[in-house]
Amino acid sequence: MFSPLLNIVSQYAGAVIAGVLVALIFKAYFAAKVHKKIRGYQGEIVKSHAKILELEAINYRLEIKLRDGEKVYSNHKMVMN
Repeated sequence: MFSPLLNIVSQYAGAVIAGVLVALIFKAYFAAKVHKKIRGYQGEIVKSHAKILELEAINYRLEIKLRDGEKVYSNHKMVMN
C-alpha cells in the first residue's frame, strides 16, 4: 500500500527540493537587488538634504544682507529728502 506512494514521492522529491532551492536563491537575489537600490536612493536623499541645508544657509545670509541694504537705502533716502 505504501509502495506506490513511496515510489511517487521518491521520483518527485528531488525536483521539488530543487525547485524550492531555486526559488529561495531567486528571492535572495531580488531582495539584495532591491536593498541595493534603496541604499542608493537613501544616499541621494542625504546628498539632496545637504544641498538644501547649504542653500538655506546662503538664503539666510542673503536675507540679512538685503535687510542691511534696505536700512542703508532708507537712510540715504531720508538724507536726500
